[in-house]
Amino acid sequence: MSYNVLITGGSGYLGGTLLNRLQSAGLPALKLYALVRKDSQAEAVKQYGAEPLTFDAYEESAVREAVLKHEINVVFSLHDAFKADSAVAFIKALAELKNNTGRNVHLLHVCDVFLRGSG
Repeated sequence: MSYNVLITGGSGYLGGTLLNRLQSAGLPALKLYALVRKDSQAEAVKQYGAEPLTFDAYEESAVREAVLKHEINVVFSLHDAFKADSAVAFIKALAELKNNTGRNVHLLHVCDVFLRGSG
């Protein structure tokens, strides 16, 4: 089975680390995408073999369009864990992809504030 993986926050510390590890893991049939906001971030994620995508992760129609167009079936949500709007949009889009294709879908929503510590 092939996996189309989107990493939001792909140019940040967690996202960049994950992109690096996924690229070097040698996993079969893995297509990487990274959500970015700026051209400089797009260049940064390309070094890991990820295709940069630019859309508003808080706009449900934009999330839906990206997930369905690229058949993204795995999302690592590594941005702003305290706002649920984006996670809800990804859940709806992934559910639609599963209904359309029968493929398994996965969402991992991470709150990095605990990983960084409090000081």
